[in-house]
Amino acid sequence: MNQKRVFLKNAVFMTLGSVVLRFSGLWFRSCICSWIGASGVGVYQLIFSIFSLGITACTSGIGLAVTRMVAEGKGSRRYLRGCLCFALAMSFAAGAVLLAVSDFAACRLIGAPEAAAPLRLLAPGLPFIAVCACLKGYFFANRNIIVPMVGELWEQVATIGISYLLLTRTSLPELESLMIGNTLGEVAACAYVAAAFLLYVRRHGFAQEDGTKTRVLHNILHIAGPMLVGSFLRSSLFSAENLLIPAGLRKYGAGGTAALAQYGVMQGMVMPVIYFPMSFVSSVAMLLIPEIAEAAARGKRGTVRYSAEHAFRTTLMFGFLISTGMIVFADEIGRIFFGNEQAGNILRIMAPIVPLMYLDNVVDNMLKGLDQQMYSLKYNFSDSMMRVALISALIPVYGIRAYLAILFFSEIYNASLSISRLLKVTELKVDILGWIVFPAVSGALLYYVLILLKKAVSFFI
Repeated sequence: MNQKRVFLKNAVFMTLGSVVLRFSGLWFRSCICSWIGASGVGVYQLIFSIFSLGITACTSGIGLAVTRMVAEGKGSRRYLRGCLCFALAMSFAAGAVLLAVSDFAACRLIGAPEAAAPLRLLAPGLPFIAVCACLKGYFFANRNIIVPMVGELWEQVATIGISYLLLTRTSLPELESLMIGNTLGEVAACAYVAAAFLLYVRRHGFAQEDGTKTRVLHNILHIAGPMLVGSFLRSSLFSAENLLIPAGLRKYGAGGTAALAQYGVMQGMVMPVIYFPMSFVSSVAMLLIPEIAEAAARGKRGTVRYSAEHAFRTTLMFGFLISTGMIVFADEIGRIFFGNEQAGNILRIMAPIVPLMYLDNVVDNMLKGLDQQMYSLKYNFSDSMMRVALISALIPVYGIRAYLAILFFSEIYNASLSISRLLKVTELKVDILGWIVFPAVSGALLYYVLILLKKAVSFFI
């Protein structure tokens, strides 16, 4: 009972923190749009598409490795030191590569020479990101989500505050100001989490060695290795995908600035709005990883099935209701946050796939807790390969409409494979009425209620 109470407390706190993070991020994104315009947002997104390769190299799998090992009783000083050394080595290597290829990436891949300096300014933040990933994994395994969440909030505050000061009080180019703010925000977050970790282990200590001469690196690579390789390949494909989109739009007939603007609207405006409500479910999904890992390790298959069934039911209900709200208020969201009508139109088109996107995110986290990350990575990799091929072939012919169709097809493909694997592993039977029909009907009823309310408000105004 006490463990359940701790889980619920952590879920509430993490959800509230995630909402604040996503909302402040969405607000900051709207400010960025007003500062650098839609085409500038396109360049900004492409810079982070390349930088994400460095983040993947030094964090992918390492946080999960720490969480899994600590949850399984392997949270000794030796194991944690090994994880930190592994993450730092990867971060220094990734930072060196990013510095070396910044000019080439800016000129040849992004098509904007002014992006070289921002890429170089992001590289020093990678070691701090790597350390944070390890320490956050340790806190998650110990059911302490307050420190990681406060760390992320502090990072957001520092990033926004420093970026704003640089943009308004200095003559630095906008993109360089934003990247300096991002890097210093990572430093601030790492300093806080590291200080909290030192205080935590001074009070609680490390786990005792199990007495066996297990190889630390072998255990790390068993968990983090497949995720690192798979995630890096997928991240590479994702970056290639993002770079191919504006290139394809230019071939379709859009000018260079117009192509970057269309890409900026899609990736810099619409997708953050879609992902914002996901904070309500992704935080709980993250907390499910150690819970499911522990239950599976102890052979509590009933607990695993109950957790999976509850996740399906609540996530789909939430997804259908959010999808309905996006359909009804798409124009208002695009106008209020970004002053862009196209953003509202694209948001309305994308809204029907929202329930499946949210469920896919939750299912991926549950698969990680069940030591099924290899299957998840295989599905994600094949999905990314397919998307790159379709983007290369279709966007130059059909433009942005092709990209929207590809997103729909890709999400259905990926989610179907992940859901099938989870159902097989947990031996859970599909409840069509409770999982799909009831949430869909609830969404439809909400649609008519919101339409009536919207008409009533417009009539009185």
